Amino acid sequence: MGDRIAFLAFVGICAVTGAADAGSTLPLRKTLPQDARFCPSWAEAHERTLASLNNGRPPYAVRWKGCVYLKKGAQVDVVASDDEGTEIVYRGRRWFADDPLF
Repeated sequence: MGDRIAFLAFVGICAVTGAADAGSTLPLRKTLPQDARFCPSWAEAHERTLASLNNGRPPYAVRWKGCVYLKKGAQVDVVASDDEGTEIVYRGRRWFADDPLF
């Protein structure tokens, strides 16, 4: 009886995991339509956008983690792109931009 319950629990876990994996989207390889800066988090990308409105100076002391600046035509894997920003995979890491690029 215990083996049967364990087997049913295992099947249930596999079904739930499979459904969760089916809902996730695979990154699509796309070409950047314009030059863009991507940061390690969306929050940093957003803060840099706000700082650029203030001549590049943030309104308070900030420690930037480091962003990459990609040129137009670079090949990236797009994970998500909506009105709030863009998430990509570039050189094995996830990067975020505050702009909807795609």
